Amino acid sequence: MSQPNNAEETPIAVLEARMDGRISSMEATFSSFVKLMDERQKISDARFDRIEAMLTEMRANIASLRTTIVVTGISSVLAAVLGISALNATLYSNMLAALSAGKEMAAIQAEVKKQAEQTAVLIKNMQAQQEKNKPPTSD
Repeated sequence: MSQPNNAEETPIAVLEARMDGRISSMEATFSSFVKLMDERQKISDARFDRIEAMLTEMRANIASLRTTIVVTGISSVLAAVLGISALNATLYSNMLAALSAGKEMAAIQAEVKKQAEQTAVLIKNMQAQQEKNKPPTSD
């Protein structure tokens, strides 16, 4: 192999210069692409952080809603049970009142019957006395 001369070195130098320019251009393009990707990654990370925060908040809201639903269900059941108990107590007291009123009515009826019998006896006595005190009629 022979040593290159000036005539051969010039085109090689030009080719090397062109290749260096192209490589520099590619490095610059690649560098700007890497910067752009880094910026996009930062934006994506921020977006995912916001999404995670929203999900955490939603989980807290769902837990709060679950608690509210459970408390409402328990309150509804207690209200129904207490309402039925109050209804039963009212019916029981009304039934007892009606029963005692019936007993009192029986006692009152017995008293009225007794007084009616006494009145009938008094009326008979009065009629008998009137018959005795009546002057004899002459016919």
